[in-house]
Amino acid sequence: MKSQKKRLISAVVSLMLLTCSFALAGKVSGPTVRGEVRHTVSLAVRDLGPANASAPGPEARLLVNTTAGLNFAGAAGSQSYSNATIAVGATQAVQLVFTSFTIYNKTTGTKIKGPVATNSLWSTFGGPCQTSNNGDGTVLYDQAAGRWLIQHHAVPAGGPYLNCIAVSTTSDATGTYNLYGFALTLNFPDKPKIGAWPDAYYMTQDLLNPTTKSFVRSQSCALDRTAMLAGTFAQSICFQGSISLPTFVPTVWEGTTPPPAGSPGYFWQLDQRPNFPNLMNAFQMHVDFVNPQNATFTGPVAVSLPVYKVLCPSFKPCVPQLDTTNLLIGWGDRFMYPVVYRNFGDHESILLTHSVQIGAVNNTYSGIRWYELRTPATPVIYQSGTFTPDTNYRWIPSIGMDKVGDIAMGYNVSSATVHPSLSYTGRVAADPLGTMETESSIFAGAGSQQAANANWSSYSSMTVDPVDDCTFWFTGQYYAVDSTNHWSTRIASFKFPSCQ
Repeated sequence: MKSQKKRLISAVVSLMLLTCSFALAGKVSGPTVRGEVRHTVSLAVRDLGPANASAPGPEARLLVNTTAGLNFAGAAGSQSYSNATIAVGATQAVQLVFTSFTIYNKTTGTKIKGPVATNSLWSTFGGPCQTSNNGDGTVLYDQAAGRWLIQHHAVPAGGPYLNCIAVSTTSDATGTYNLYGFALTLNFPDKPKIGAWPDAYYMTQDLLNPTTKSFVRSQSCALDRTAMLAGTFAQSICFQGSISLPTFVPTVWEGTTPPPAGSPGYFWQLDQRPNFPNLMNAFQMHVDFVNPQNATFTGPVAVSLPVYKVLCPSFKPCVPQLDTTNLLIGWGDRFMYPVVYRNFGDHESILLTHSVQIGAVNNTYSGIRWYELRTPATPVIYQSGTFTPDTNYRWIPSIGMDKVGDIAMGYNVSSATVHPSLSYTGRVAADPLGTMETESSIFAGAGSQQAANANWSSYSSMTVDPVDDCTFWFTGQYYAVDSTNHWSTRIASFKFPSCQ
């Protein structure tokens, strides 16, 4: 334990020295290179408390031109929000909500294990990763390696702040994990996201003032994927964004064909500066874990977007609900997670989505804006659209693409006459560019968030089954009854008949 404390103190001192060299406002700074604080191997998840078994819930009626799969109850909780994500592997699906994760049989929806407190995975680790369960976790399946990634941030009062990353040692989510703790910042790390790429696990997070929790800047990091898969010493390489630029989101590679050799990691920002409306910014990171100071982070490359208005600007709640006057935050200022990448051989595609206000008057209603980019190194919008089938509010979207180019988007729907519910839409590759098909209900909410806290879940999650590369899986939050904080989640799968 003493040697662990010495390593942690050394990492924090090094980070303080590096912090003093930050560039002036308006500049990207870095690289800052840091070794892990510690790594070890976890106990098997199957041994972390008793397992539970349950049958899936009833299926919802799906209207868009898809074939229904499973539709069952996910985890429920009583924190402020769920921040639900889902990943799918060879035989299992893993849902992570705020501070816990649950493992399901992906064929039947039967619960295999959980819910398991996220930090209990670090029960052999020591320090904040083990003792702090502060939420903002995500789960991802590294398809190329057949491994699971589970991450959470440890933010105990007064620090030190750690990013805690677990990489499974096999494709069985109930087995053991290589555990890592990284001290990436002295600031408060908020809403970390992780993406798998051939040369690294790329990670982004917002850095907040530890006292006021006000935004300082966004951070992009590369973690040594090769070392973490092997369970050996791993380094991180991080860059700080300008304090005038907003949240970075990493790119997640899906599909069986990797990016072209030497492709950088791609990062994206929805530019919210008043003098730069209707732009997205693209960044590229080239990493070198042999000579880390050779790493580069280039950008921004500005891409003009079709005109839009931000949903709920300045974090002011604006989304109405049935049975209450309490409004919800729309999180329209940023791209939603994940940003997904596919290589089709003759072209590369990247999908991004966010929520937009519809109409010139504030608090009219909202829709889902989406984009498909081609040639990500020199990004060009191939197609885009705004999905608004009626005057309800649609927000918190997540988007995905199957192996033949079909696209699906899941999201929340709400209004003064509708409880927050879960729906999705989609398109096949042969549909007219920029269009989506009809909307399908995943699950109709039967209650609203009654708490004065307006902070609805800040992301949902769409992914594609890596085995058939056709089946979409989506998870998101709703309320089963009116409540101050007792939310529920739903998990649904479906596929387009065109994908065989």
